[in-house]
Amino acid sequence: MPLLLAATVVSGLAGYVVTWRVFVEAGAAGYGVFSVFWSALFLVVGVLFGVQQEATRAVAQTDPGSLADPRTPGPRTSLATFAPALAAVVVLVVLATSPLWAPSGLGPANAGLAWFVAVGAGFNCLVAAASGILAGAGLWRQLAAIISLDGILRVVFVLVALAAGGPLWLLALAVILPFPLSLLAVVASAPRRILGRVTVSESFGSLAANTGRTMLAASATAVLINGFPLVLSFFATGSGHAGLGSLVLAVTLTRAPILVPLTALSSFLVSRFTHHPEQVARTLTAIMAGIAALAAVMCLCAYLFGLPVMKAVFGPQFDLAPGALTALVGSAALIGALSVSGAAVLARGKHGMYAAGWVAASVITLALLFLPLPLAPRAALALAAGPAVGVAIHLFALRAGSRDRSGALSAVPTEGDPR
Repeated sequence: MPLLLAATVVSGLAGYVVTWRVFVEAGAAGYGVFSVFWSALFLVVGVLFGVQQEATRAVAQTDPGSLADPRTPGPRTSLATFAPALAAVVVLVVLATSPLWAPSGLGPANAGLAWFVAVGAGFNCLVAAASGILAGAGLWRQLAAIISLDGILRVVFVLVALAAGGPLWLLALAVILPFPLSLLAVVASAPRRILGRVTVSESFGSLAANTGRTMLAASATAVLINGFPLVLSFFATGSGHAGLGSLVLAVTLTRAPILVPLTALSSFLVSRFTHHPEQVARTLTAIMAGIAALAAVMCLCAYLFGLPVMKAVFGPQFDLAPGALTALVGSAALIGALSVSGAAVLARGKHGMYAAGWVAASVITLALLFLPLPLAPRAALALAAGPAVGVAIHLFALRAGSRDRSGALSAVPTEGDPR
């Protein structure tokens, strides 16, 4: 846990540095284009987070001793085979769909960046599967190494690309290179411990079906988190990339203190909720209370000091009202709560309800973006209302599951019971 938190801090700070330097060096308009590329890539990365979640659950529920003897009956699948096959599919899907989003989101001149999105997504599919294996096996040191090394390499490569003053494709290359490099470095550090847990006690078809459902929920997650700047780009035609840049920057910075650690720790939460189901209610309540307290402090700071601090750091080109900044912070807290409730539902094996919460949140968010309001308050409202509904769905699923287990226990006859 402390190692993961430290790695999360490193990764979060690296993301802040990338955001800061690209915005300052490229300006609001240039950052608007970069943010759409970043959003497109990490939208797919967010969808692939479902691979990590399902790999975590599958590995955590697999007894490696029972698979040691190949003669032992029962289904089994190697994630070392499953992940590359899925990665190839992901690359093809991204390239096939790129004409639908690349020219309008990135602009015709930068549509070729879709290739970098596809290749980066393919590499990240392998990273997601490996991270799930590490989390499910309790190899927290190695998982922390992937998280921190990925962030460190990315900020170094991006700073070098900015200093070189090269074209945008060079910046895109700097963003995707850390995926394979961090994975190779960590696997090479402990190959036997990691490769010894790649096989899970599920059939290929069952693993694919569960991963598909988890990725469906993750796709809704990605729309709300990683891909939201890309979504906003389709609603910012009036202000263009310059106006979009300030809003995307605000969305990124205001949600990072809450969502970055929760995203990094989500596999830890799934593993913990899976191994300690009796502590789910207490742990969930404590985390939700912590999110609410942190959000209250951050909202107050954003309202009082947000605008002058942002202008001081990013320059006078940043333009967003204090009220919008405060609302964005509050919406980030609700997305964080949805991430935690989702981990608890997934640990219970309720893949359908897990997906339902995230899909409902995503659909409501997208629907509210069509309201006839200015873009900033419209985005804040959409990002708050959707996740609130998703949290309610997840809590209902957890409560229903608790009632079902209580009823099952009461139906079991005890010694001396006439039943």
